[in-house]
Amino acid sequence: MNQNSFTSTRKRTSGARPSRAGSSSSPRRAGQSSSSFSVRKRQSNGSRYEGGRPSQGRGGRPSSGGFSRGSQRRSSGGGGGRGGRGVRKLPSFNISSFINKAVSGVEEAPFVPKNSFEDFKVDALIKRNLKLKGYSAPTAIQDEIIPHVLAGRDVVGLANTGTGKTAAFLIPLINELYTKQRGGQVIVLTPTRELALQIDEEFRAFAQGMRLYSVVCVGGTPITPQIRSLKKYNHVVIGTPGRVIDLIKRGSLNLKGTNRVVLDEADRMLDMGFIDDMRFVL
Repeated sequence: MNQNSFTSTRKRTSGARPSRAGSSSSPRRAGQSSSSFSVRKRQSNGSRYEGGRPSQGRGGRPSSGGFSRGSQRRSSGGGGGRGGRGVRKLPSFNISSFINKAVSGVEEAPFVPKNSFEDFKVDALIKRNLKLKGYSAPTAIQDEIIPHVLAGRDVVGLANTGTGKTAAFLIPLINELYTKQRGGQVIVLTPTRELALQIDEEFRAFAQGMRLYSVVCVGGTPITPQIRSLKKYNHVVIGTPGRVIDLIKRGSLNLKGTNRVVLDEADRMLDMGFIDDMRFVL
């Protein structure tokens, strides 16, 4: 027998060395509770068993080695046999089979705009402010939408975040408010407070030096400063549906002079359940 193979796995599961009488008395039946754990423990190490219990070596210790011929029993994880280690070998697998392979997409051709900001029929102050913000060429959504809004048409634009859709509707609306001087008003509905503040920041940059004013009406902030700001005339009202309706019902926001409505991220507002609020405002 290979004695060195099991020297590190000899353990007494009951905490005491089996007595010599226990090994020479009438053998217990295999499967009794006193040796069940010991059987499972030792079978995985490939120890010898005779008659369902460990065979004794010198000093009453279980002897090392494989299973005896008198009892060819193996556990589900056993790999016994004479001189065998009896350690269950796990099936091998390839880790790459669990990783999705990258699919090379088709590279899109770079967008070439049909127009430039100089081609758009907007005021020179707007073009100056665009240059100050570093706008050199219009994006796809700006190139398509701005001419239609300048012509007074109703449009629906669809673009990914970060492609300049805010400027696509603000640039022509600012030009309309500044050049036509009709005293009109624009209301912009957004789903979140953060988006409303972002639109207001963009508006102030595009309308710099044009004496056009805006107000932000959003929830989660005190309503009193918003009511105070609405007492002055604002060309653009930017707000979330809930707060806008609250101000309308209070009589603080009058939409009689409003001639343009922008529903920014309308699909998201519909997902959030604002359809009745949007209908009320319209």
